[in-house]
Amino acid sequence: MQVLTTMRRRIPALTVLLLLLFTGIATMLPLHTAEPRPASAATGDFSAARALARLDGIAKVPHPAGSAAQADVRKYLVGELRKLGLRPESRTRVVPSHDDSPALLGSVANIHTTIPGKESTGRVLLVAHYDSVPIAPGAADDGSGVATILELARVLKAGPQHRNDIELLFTDGEEQGLLGAKAFAEAEAGTHRAVDPERTVVVNLESRGPSGPAVMFQMAGTGLTPAVRASGALTTSFSAAFYDHLPNDTDLTALGEAGMRGINFAFMNGSGHYHTGHDSIDRLDAASVQDMGEAALGAVRQLGGADLAESGSDATYFSLFGTLVSYPAWLNLPLAVAAALGVALLLWCGRRRGLSPGGVGRAAATFPLTLIGAAAIGLAGWWVLSLVRPDFVLGEGSVYHLGRYAWGEVLLLLVLLVAWYRWARRTASPLDIVVGVLGWFALLAVVCAVLLPGGAYLFTWPALIGLAVVAVTLRLTPADSPWRAVAAAVTAVPAVPLLLPVVLLLLPALGLTRTAAPLLLAALLTAVLLSLLEPLPARRKITAGMLAVAAAGAGTLVVGTALDDYSADEPRPVSLGYALETDTGKATWVSSGDTSQPAVGKLLTGDPAHYDDRIPDLGGEALANGPAKAAPLDAPRTENTSTTEADGVRTIRVRIKAPAGAHTLAVHAGTHAHQILDATVEGAELTGGPQDPQDDWGWSFSYAAPPTDGLDLVIRTRGKGPLPLRVVSTAAGLPDGVGAPALTADQSWASWPSVAGQTFVVRTFRL
Repeated sequence: MQVLTTMRRRIPALTVLLLLLFTGIATMLPLHTAEPRPASAATGDFSAARALARLDGIAKVPHPAGSAAQADVRKYLVGELRKLGLRPESRTRVVPSHDDSPALLGSVANIHTTIPGKESTGRVLLVAHYDSVPIAPGAADDGSGVATILELARVLKAGPQHRNDIELLFTDGEEQGLLGAKAFAEAEAGTHRAVDPERTVVVNLESRGPSGPAVMFQMAGTGLTPAVRASGALTTSFSAAFYDHLPNDTDLTALGEAGMRGINFAFMNGSGHYHTGHDSIDRLDAASVQDMGEAALGAVRQLGGADLAESGSDATYFSLFGTLVSYPAWLNLPLAVAAALGVALLLWCGRRRGLSPGGVGRAAATFPLTLIGAAAIGLAGWWVLSLVRPDFVLGEGSVYHLGRYAWGEVLLLLVLLVAWYRWARRTASPLDIVVGVLGWFALLAVVCAVLLPGGAYLFTWPALIGLAVVAVTLRLTPADSPWRAVAAAVTAVPAVPLLLPVVLLLLPALGLTRTAAPLLLAALLTAVLLSLLEPLPARRKITAGMLAVAAAGAGTLVVGTALDDYSADEPRPVSLGYALETDTGKATWVSSGDTSQPAVGKLLTGDPAHYDDRIPDLGGEALANGPAKAAPLDAPRTENTSTTEADGVRTIRVRIKAPAGAHTLAVHAGTHAHQILDATVEGAELTGGPQDPQDDWGWSFSYAAPPTDGLDLVIRTRGKGPLPLRVVSTAAGLPDGVGAPALTADQSWASWPSVAGQTFVVRTFRL
């Protein structure tokens, strides 16, 4: 009889649990990718099969900016655009990136063409970069975007003419500093034919892995929510606000700084393949390409018919069960303040109906401990994993099986939350505890409305709706009603569709190194679910359950770590670079890893060391190293050197040539006894220095895609004696004949940028 009574008491909680499960399922359905369409799909439809068929001409081999392979890709793209009846132009330009220190420059060749509109009010700029990192074929990043735009161009040309011009831009040098996008923006600003930047809307296509749904993760400018709605892509204004605080950027970053509005699409799953040699065609998910193509096509069609002179106002937006919800951003702060006032009002009015302000206060005062614990689990989890599996560090936490580690950490977080809930229940009712948690939702809503407006909705709506549910419950039920505990769990219904997608999107985007961020959101979401435990089991039972869950969480982490092996489909990252100092003839193996690396570790016989002085390009972290055999490699060289002096200022003119195959040439000036006043490289002006007064090589610049005939450098300097210049060329691959290991099928070089799979040749000149 007692068992039946207990079961009947749990029926309401089970009903709410089913409601939450259905809500969670409905929330996750839009995370699934579209079914890829075959090459036989209708002419007016986007077909992933047709797009992927072009990848052999785009992403078969690595093709960094300036390489012969990149020239082949450029020739292919121009040919394909001409087949579509377009008139592409290849625009070559030298561009400096003034945002970087040291300065970054490059020679880039963008491809640009236009599908004219009938009565254009501006232009829609479809963008993807067609260069890859030096060690990767770049099938996903960003061959998928380039192939998608070619297929989009076919679809758009086959359909009715749009109102606005639709321009296609394939940028060069994105991987080495957004150089192509910056070159395009500079060229547009410098011509009288330039379109008003505010009437240019960019649709940029990117990737951080070979799979996953298309996500609109960044909006630059205002008035673009109709285009996002038309795209059908998963989105949230939180991601845009959060992205602005990360050290990441895309071509939209540079174009947005030039005053253009735009939206950024990407798929992000499988980041273990990102910027590696296995970002290959066979790993690219056709469903993700289909999802990206349909999203971009929907956005472009909407923008193609819109009045681009109307910029609209800033908005808060998020996907809800596959539909875009948006409202003016100015409402964020009033709504958040309303939530905060709602907590105070509920505490005042609820006292007469069984709500305990003391219980609410104690729950609210101790709840931050669980948030600190969530962050600690994420940070400590990565620290332990990085010690046990140093190979994970080489991928910066972008592991192949992220889910198993995330589940392990979530189970540990659940134990922490249940322990807190048990303690809080000693002096507070389930409804008291939920109101205490909702108070934190309201507080975070206010903080975000001020500091991170795009993310305020995550906390505002769960607080407002949850408080309303509690108010109704207090009014309609007596103090001893079991429905009060159930109603406390109902407050989680609005939190699930808002927080759960963000947690699931943050995990692959941030990797193991930053799981603390999604765990914090998961803690907030789980905290409002805890009243489903009511009535609480006996102490022994709940303690046993907590120990079992803790063991399951720890076991998941331990077993996952032990069994996480590598294969040809999921290669192990290893790190090894080769540095040749031609001044001394000394050659060195360098690595970001340690001696545990297969094939590579045996070469690393020296203690970790810094190379800031000898090889400035390797400055920063201490690198494992070992002696290597000197290879007969071509070194940087100088030509046509001349010097003039007036009023104590020396003007040095020199042409510097990089060895064939170098993708980057860096020039470092010694500033111990000299001051660089200013310089020009290939006509581009650079400011003086030293840029880093603490460094003997305190002024420098890097040049991506150095031309084969060399760089013309002019430096104005003040100081005694010859000016030392240390020049470092970087090329992909390791030299032959020096004992470089041959990687097996289940190994690959660690993701770029790093020393892995790179050859550095150093030479010093005194001018």
